[in-house]
Order: sequence, then structure tokens, then C-alpha cells
Amino acid sequence: MTADPKNPERGTPDIGDPATPPVPDLRVARVLAAREHPNADRLLVMEIDLGSEKRQIVGGIVGHYTPQELEGLPIVVVANLQPAKLRGEVSQAMCLATENEEGKLGLLLAPEADPGTPVRPPGGPPPTDEITFQGFHENTLLASPDGVTLNGSPLGGARLVMDRQVYGKLR
Repeated sequence: MTADPKNPERGTPDIGDPATPPVPDLRVARVLAAREHPNADRLLVMEIDLGSEKRQIVGGIVGHYTPQELEGLPIVVVANLQPAKLRGEVSQAMCLATENEEGKLGLLLAPEADPGTPVRPPGGPPPTDEITFQGFHENTLLASPDGVTLNGSPLGGARLVMDRQVYGKLR
């Protein structure tokens, strides 16, 4: 804590000393099937294999990926994201992607990993049981040509690549 000049008894939190955000459970998933969302023009519905279970996810990636392009891709997902209903379809995880300044979008892929493989910083804290969308965004997940980091720590567990060589903040 740093003393607050206006109220020395109160103090303010030091920069770089934030509360620890909830930890996302990042895992590799294989897209088994993808289809257009029946009630939304910008959403796709995907069936994914997480190794021990199959789930459905909804992603806002229309115009960037076709259902045919997605099928078979080894994507990285936030597996502990609180389920949500998006325009009538349940989403039980979230795929990770980034978009560059030109509007080109790329998914985070793990081309050599099996479905269910955990992707996290070595020695990092275990994932939170369930994370909200807001809680996920308390984390900083960045992709660069040098690798992918979560809150400044490099991710391990699988070789990761950005599809289409698009780099930036993953969402």
C-alpha cells in the first residue's frame, strides 16, 4: 500500500499489486462439427471434443471462418467458463481468438495436442472451478510471434500457434 496524500490513514493499492484474477482452465478441443446459428447471423455453433467429454460452444466468428474450415481444428478453449445461452443456443466453453487492426481474425490452435490437453503456465495456480465472462476478462492473454502468455507467464502443455498469424489480445 502507498499512502494517499489526501488521507494518509487510508492508502491506495500499489500499481502491480492487483487482486489475483480467477484462473481460466485452458484446454485443447477438437472441433467435431460446426454449423450456422439458427437465430444469429454472426454466430457459429460448434460441437467440440474435450477428450473426456463433448460440448457445444457458440462463437462470433462468422465472416472469418466457415463451418467447413472449423471442422477438425485443434482449438484452445476456456473450459471452465460459466455456460451461457446465446440467442437460444447453449455455449459451454469459449474459443480463443484475436483480431488485428485490419479486421483479420485468427484462432489459437494446438496442432499437435490431443483433445483435453491442459494449456497453462508451468507451476501456475490451478484453474478456478468456474469462471464468469467478466472474470475471464480480468486476465490478460496475449499472443505474439514469440508465444502466448497468461498474465505475463508463458503457456505450456502444448505447442501453440495463431492461425493466420494474427497476434494480439486473445478474447
